[in-house]
Amino acid sequence: MIARGNLSSGLWAEGASLRRRQESLLLGLWENRGYREVAPPLLLPEGLPASGWPDPLRERAAVLRDGTGGTLRLRADFTLAVSFMVAARRPSGRDPIRLSYAGPVVRRPAPDLEEGWEIYQAGIERISPAEEREGDGEVLELAAASLSDLGLSDAVLELGHWGVAGPLLQRLPWPEEGRRVLEGALNRKSLRSLEELEGRHGASEESALLKELLHVGGRPGTVEALEPRLREAGVWEPWEELRRLEALLRKKFPGLSVRLDPVDVRRWSTYTGLTFKAFTPRHPFAVLSGGRYDGLYPSLGLSLGAVGFALRLPL
Repeated sequence: MIARGNLSSGLWAEGASLRRRQESLLLGLWENRGYREVAPPLLLPEGLPASGWPDPLRERAAVLRDGTGGTLRLRADFTLAVSFMVAARRPSGRDPIRLSYAGPVVRRPAPDLEEGWEIYQAGIERISPAEEREGDGEVLELAAASLSDLGLSDAVLELGHWGVAGPLLQRLPWPEEGRRVLEGALNRKSLRSLEELEGRHGASEESALLKELLHVGGRPGTVEALEPRLREAGVWEPWEELRRLEALLRKKFPGLSVRLDPVDVRRWSTYTGLTFKAFTPRHPFAVLSGGRYDGLYPSLGLSLGAVGFALRLPL
């Protein structure tokens, strides 16, 4: 519940009990799959390198004075806090690191969302040597199992992949501002805005492909009809990967609604591969979100890749 001024009014007894039950259920599920719980720090140094993390999230972080002229950031996202812990330990093993967490994050409310400064999250991170881009299927299955165990039978799990839309966006011969506005148009699924941008900055093969991909979510056959052009553009293999992951989910969770979105570019600069979100009709926001982000750990001097997700609690 959001109180005046976007400050949380807290959770009364029933809400607090529900959150605790859901947190215990999830942490137990994840522990059984080998994910060890950690308690990431609430305060992070202002100068923590984060070139692999999006500017909008860093801009929403709450900054505190440390009393000596320096500043600290309140934890605005668990992934960055977990990476701070991993960087401090500098692991050198070859086995994946599987971690889970639960607790609040604090960040300035987004102007387009009905949310407060405090958001309670629970989630996992799977970290592995950078040359081993693996674990997407494991994490995606665990996301689906989490939704199932929470009883969210009406959830829709939406899959995307940076490798489909991201390279097309990057190669557009448009000014940076034009690409940024296009990202918003793709998020809104606004064909009219895309066409207006083409009129302003010029049409190209990249913008034409994005336009054709815009409204094909849930109709994979339409994407496959574009295979020759997508192959030529170098973005076909990520789509094939999405189809494999979709088949995996449908086999293991036959009752789960799965939707593919080839132009899912929300926070696309964060992600380097698979992206996914879950929605239910009962909530105005995504109840789960995650994906692969291999740019974060190299920015901390570590040759590691990672994939993970977080849920908002209580649900």
